[in-house]
Amino acid sequence: MSGGRGTIDAGCTQEARVEPVSSSPTRRLADTGSPTTVIGPGTTVRGDLTGGDAIEIRGTLEGDCRSSGVCVVAQGARLLGNVEAAGLVVAGEIEAGTLAVERIEIRATARVRAAITARAVAIAEGAFYEGEVHMQGAEAPAGPVYFKDRRKGTEGGSSRG
Repeated sequence: MSGGRGTIDAGCTQEARVEPVSSSPTRRLADTGSPTTVIGPGTTVRGDLTGGDAIEIRGTLEGDCRSSGVCVVAQGARLLGNVEAAGLVVAGEIEAGTLAVERIEIRATARVRAAITARAVAIAEGAFYEGEVHMQGAEAPAGPVYFKDRRKGTEGGSSRG
């Protein structure tokens, strides 16, 4: 597919070199050592996405996302489906039934409607969140941690804050 808007079925592959979000350290989540699957801006994928590496959504995913790595929903991106992942960073929009992750960071630009089940939850001041939070694990705090997002631009990349 040439540049611009388009749709890719989940079973198709597209060969293109797209740089993942900033590899600088993040406040809570980092997965810069493994390859990253990227859904580019202007691209819509309809169907479930499953993988073992990090997943970065800059376009739209209409389906469930399952990864043993970190999933990033960048600013301006949309995910319409459930998520099961080791970590989840949200700067864009998610509408789901459940987000089942080890750790989740919801940034100031995020809009999330879902039930969260996680060991660690961080929600930036200014983020929109609607749903339930279920903390699990012996070391889980009594509830989510709230923080002020100090990044210059919160596209989904990270800088120490």
